[in-house]
Amino acid sequence: MLTGWRMRPRGGRRRTAKASASVEFAIVSGLVLLPLLLGGADFISVITAQAQLNTALQSLFFFAYTNPTSANNATEAGYIIALMNGSSVFTVSLPATMSSGSANASLSYGCFTPPSTAITYQTAACSAGQTQQTLVTYQVTATVPLTFPFPSLGNPMHLSATGTVQVQ
Repeated sequence: MLTGWRMRPRGGRRRTAKASASVEFAIVSGLVLLPLLLGGADFISVITAQAQLNTALQSLFFFAYTNPTSANNATEAGYIIALMNGSSVFTVSLPATMSSGSANASLSYGCFTPPSTAITYQTAACSAGQTQQTLVTYQVTATVPLTFPFPSLGNPMHLSATGTVQVQ
């Protein structure tokens, strides 16, 4: 006789409980987990595109800071964006006009007369006797096609980033 051996009944409730747990898991994973995973993939795509927009904006800021006389040259700014697109996942573009209606790579001037610190911003150069700050504003955009579109999200998603940097 074998010691330590207990006989178990065959089949019974234990086997049916395992089977129904497997079926329930399959249903839950199909209805809940799969959409979460697909939404996570789209979320990562959007985050990647936004990071590329921020990198493009930083590249344009560096260009404007190192080349203040051609900071508002849209052709040269377009070259910078074209170089970035060579190694990008999503295509970043430099629209001709920004969402505010002004031209992209537009210059603005901050003028103040010392000793006053009140700065007025305008689109024309400052008058004589005023201290001038030259600012350039860029806007970059990208279109992100969603791999798994959801009804509540627009497909493709249009992202943009706008920033202003002082060049003088």
